[in-house]
Amino acid sequence: MVFDRTISVREKKAAKTLGIVGVVFFILFGIVISGVAFQKEWVQQLDLFFIDLIRNPAPIQGSAWLSFVFFSTWFAQSKLTTPIALLIGLWFGFQKRIALGVWFFFSILLGEFTLKSLKLLVARPRPITNGELVFAHGFSFPSGHALASALFYGSLALLLCYSNASNRIKTIIAVVLLFWIFLMAYDRVYLGVHYPSDVLGGFLLGIAWSCCSLALYLGFLKRPYKTA
Repeated sequence: MVFDRTISVREKKAAKTLGIVGVVFFILFGIVISGVAFQKEWVQQLDLFFIDLIRNPAPIQGSAWLSFVFFSTWFAQSKLTTPIALLIGLWFGFQKRIALGVWFFFSILLGEFTLKSLKLLVARPRPITNGELVFAHGFSFPSGHALASALFYGSLALLLCYSNASNRIKTIIAVVLLFWIFLMAYDRVYLGVHYPSDVLGGFLLGIAWSCCSLALYLGFLKRPYKTA
């Protein structure tokens, strides 16, 4: 996959669009985190509705679907996405795209640090179903798996959009990555280790961070376009 080394007018416009989209998602995240922090009724209703939708009927121990959920959720943990982000960053560095490599890795890393800070700030206990199928440590909001998947796979999807790959390849891979992001969010609720509002918060924060971060790269960090 080859990335253009210069910034075009189209990318400058894209940076503005991504920045606006990112701010919108940050605002939505702010609404969700305030609702969770102040225990608003609409958050409780949202959680009850989606828990019933996703976990009814209840997960069956030993079922093929539960085994798949256990398998797939492993790909959204920060212990996996952060080292892979480092490898991708190094690969960009070897391609003499140092700014791109540094941006990609530190975007993922700083997003994870922000997540941990927010968990301590909100300090939301896990659902009572935590431990029925698997036990998750730490506070509940926002979901680390949801944020890690939205941030890492979302960043890859956005980068893909600005690569020189064919439109067909872009579409196929982007759809797969977006499906994977939503599957990770579903997994955490299905396993009973998160409230739906936890994964919603993680998803919104991850997408907001990805959009604003890429806007920063395209608008300020990428080497400016030079005319002849």
